[in-house]
Amino acid sequence: MRLWQNLTLGKYFAGSSWLHRLDPRLKLSFTMALMFVLMLTEAWSVLGWWTIILSATIASTHLPPKIFVNNLRAFLWLFGLTVLLHGFSDATAPHLHLWGISISWPGVITGCKYALRLALLVLVAALLSFTTIPLDLTEALERMFGFLRRFRVPVHELALMTALALRFVPTIIAEAQRIQCAQISRGANFNGGILQRVHALVPMLVPLFVATFNRADELAVAMEARCYHGGEGRVSLREMKFERIDWLALAGMSAAMMMSLVLQ
Repeated sequence: MRLWQNLTLGKYFAGSSWLHRLDPRLKLSFTMALMFVLMLTEAWSVLGWWTIILSATIASTHLPPKIFVNNLRAFLWLFGLTVLLHGFSDATAPHLHLWGISISWPGVITGCKYALRLALLVLVAALLSFTTIPLDLTEALERMFGFLRRFRVPVHELALMTALALRFVPTIIAEAQRIQCAQISRGANFNGGILQRVHALVPMLVPLFVATFNRADELAVAMEARCYHGGEGRVSLREMKFERIDWLALAGMSAAMMMSLVLQ
């Protein structure tokens, strides 16, 4: 149950920080560019640089650091698995012997680097989710990729699907918590070893999928009742334009990117 409580990706936390007030197109562009850089970098110095930048950004949002830490805790199993697999992958230089198993110290170091990269990616996604209203994210996607309409790409529909997918993450988590509490009240045991926990989670999948499909069907009926027929003829509630804070953020992000190139 603790896993569902830790994972808050997809939620929006209201605030008045500079990151909340940024143009959603700029935040989305920053997120995509930073994820691209993190996926390609191999230098510890670059990862350390972006760790400092993201830590300072998180502090400036005035959001509780606990929500970011909890999201990282939800992926601890992935970080540990990454380190473990890299520790076993390099068998040429075993330096550690635990319970008769040879673990490569260079492989562990490499695994820690990739685990740090994954943690930074989780933090970047959390920053975008926590500080951006889903409707603004939909509008930003539609504005950024609007040129694809010339090639008959349904940009509005794809942007709406992306925003709805993000919005459904906390809904599905809440539904999973409700089902888990109901099964615990009926005698289900979610404690014990890893295999026992996995075995206890299997009966949750069917009711969770049924509840998710029911919510999706209700959403479709609600959209049809409100005469939704796609993006044709629709207008925006507010116009998006760059303010002074957006230009300052763009300059700061550009300088941070240049610094990472120097460190690389």
